[in-house]
Amino acid sequence: MNLNSIIYKFHNSRNIQEKRKLKPILENISTYGYKSSQIYASYGEDSAAIQLKPTSKDLILLTTDAILPIFIEKSPYGAGFSAIYVGIDDIFACGGTPLACSITIAYNDDKMGKEIFAGVLDATNVFKTPLIRGHTTTDSPTLSISSTIIGTTTVDHFLSAGGSKSGDFLAVVWDHEGKSSPINKNYWNTITMKTSKEFYHKRSFLSPAIENKFITACKDISNGGILGTLFQMMQYAKLGAEIDLEILESHIISDDLQFSTEEFIFMFLTSGFLISGKNETKDKLIGLVHEANMNFYEIGIVDERKEIRIKHGNNEEILLEDYI
Repeated sequence: MNLNSIIYKFHNSRNIQEKRKLKPILENISTYGYKSSQIYASYGEDSAAIQLKPTSKDLILLTTDAILPIFIEKSPYGAGFSAIYVGIDDIFACGGTPLACSITIAYNDDKMGKEIFAGVLDATNVFKTPLIRGHTTTDSPTLSISSTIIGTTTVDHFLSAGGSKSGDFLAVVWDHEGKSSPINKNYWNTITMKTSKEFYHKRSFLSPAIENKFITACKDISNGGILGTLFQMMQYAKLGAEIDLEILESHIISDDLQFSTEEFIFMFLTSGFLISGKNETKDKLIGLVHEANMNFYEIGIVDERKEIRIKHGNNEEILLEDYI
C-alpha cells in the first residue's frame, strides 16, 4: 500500500479542501457574530443545539446542508432524497431524534422539479420526518437544493463531535448492506432500499451507547470519507490520532468486500459513523452495534500529538499537522 499516494489524494480532494477552508470562516463568525446564552453547541458539531431556556435540559437540534448542482442534474430524484437524508444522520450523530425538515429548491424545468419533490417526499416518509416549511423557485437559471433538519435531545444525551479523549479507540460503524451508486462509485448507498423500520434499527445502537457513555464522540461519514471525518473530529477535540490501515484492510478482506482499503477510506458511507470510545466498554458497544446489524471496524487510537498519522505494517507517515 502506497501511503504517499493516500496522502496526495487526501490533500488534493475537493471535499477535504472545502473542509479546511472553513476554519477562518468559522473564526470570523465566532469573533463578529452575535452571541446568545441559549446556544448550547454550534460550530464543529454535526448539529447545533439550542436550549429552550438558559437553564433547560431540553435541546432543539438544527442542521443544514446543500446538494451539489451536478448531482441534481444527474439524479433529480436522488438529490431530493439525499437533501433530507444528509441532515438526518447529523441529528442521530449528536444523540438526537429527527423531528421535522424544511427545504429550499430552485430549478427551471417542471419535469426535473417533479422528480426532485418525489425524492424529497419519499425521504420524509422513510425517515418519518414531516416537511413543514420551504421555498421553491421554478424559473431559476441555476439548480440548487438546501435543507434544514430539526431534531430534539437533552443536555444529558447530547454527544459532541469533539468529545474524544487521548487514549480512546477509533472505530468505523457502518452498514455493509448496500451498493455503490451508478452515478458515483465512491457513494455507498444503504438508504434507498431500506424500509423505515430497517433504517431506524440500524441506528438503534446509538441511544444506549450514548446513555451508557460507551462512546465519547461521533460523526457521520459523508463526502470527506473516513479521513476527512477524522480530520474534523480531531480538529474539534484539539487532539491527534493514528490510523492503522493494515487493521482496516484485514476487516475488508475478512468481510470479502468489493473495494480496496484506499477506496474505502475515501467513500461517502451512508449509514456510516466514525466514533471514539473507552477501551473498557468496547465489548459492550460492539454487542450493541452487532444487534443493530451494523459492522464495527476498530481502526486506530486518539493521542496527544496534534497530528494525524497513517500506518501500514512498518510504514508510517504524517497525513496532517498544523490543523488546530
